[in-house]
Amino acid sequence: MIHKHVTKARQGWHHWVDSDNSLAALLFFLVLYGFVIYPLAGKDGKTDALAASSFSIVLVLGVLATTKHKGARFGMVVLAGLAFTSHWLHFFIREHAVHIIAAAASALFFFALSWLIIARVFRGGDINIYRIYGAIAVYLLLGILWGEIYILIYLVEPASFYFDPATQCSEPPISELIYFSFSTLTTLGLGDIVPVHPMARSMATFEALVGQLYPAVLLARLVTLYEK
Repeated sequence: MIHKHVTKARQGWHHWVDSDNSLAALLFFLVLYGFVIYPLAGKDGKTDALAASSFSIVLVLGVLATTKHKGARFGMVVLAGLAFTSHWLHFFIREHAVHIIAAAASALFFFALSWLIIARVFRGGDINIYRIYGAIAVYLLLGILWGEIYILIYLVEPASFYFDPATQCSEPPISELIYFSFSTLTTLGLGDIVPVHPMARSMATFEALVGQLYPAVLLARLVTLYEK
């Protein structure tokens, strides 16, 4: 009897993972992570622990939402493991070099995750609401991805960004650079944070370009196909 229930639960779990429900779960948590949890990061030890724990959940949901292909999923598990280990290692050690590794590993993971979800969303078959959720999740992932890139640039060269004196910045300014990333992605550009290093400027320009083209081309096309 117990074995039967375990088998049934396992089948239900695999069905949930292999379906598009994982895309909806990822989108929901990305909204929570990017707009509620991350803005509090770096304020004190408790919010740091909350941000690190939430980051771990994003890694798990990201792996589940990528692809059914075992090889690709194994690769994502490796990247997630690297990001998870370096992230928590920095949480306890607080070494500058470890933070650089953590930011680089996170950027690599979010890049691979965005690519694989786009491939999953635009694969053959009918377009359902969950695929649209996945496409929106990719848009949020792009904001987090560029945020990690900006953090990496800042860690290498702190003078890469100018912060308005009225801006209350943590050190390093993790939440501020994530905010700057989404402001750039949506071309909001309030001007309180300005990229001054050539690499930072180049990344900001590229992000703004992607932020305009992605909703206008890919996301709009997906919604059109769903309406049919």
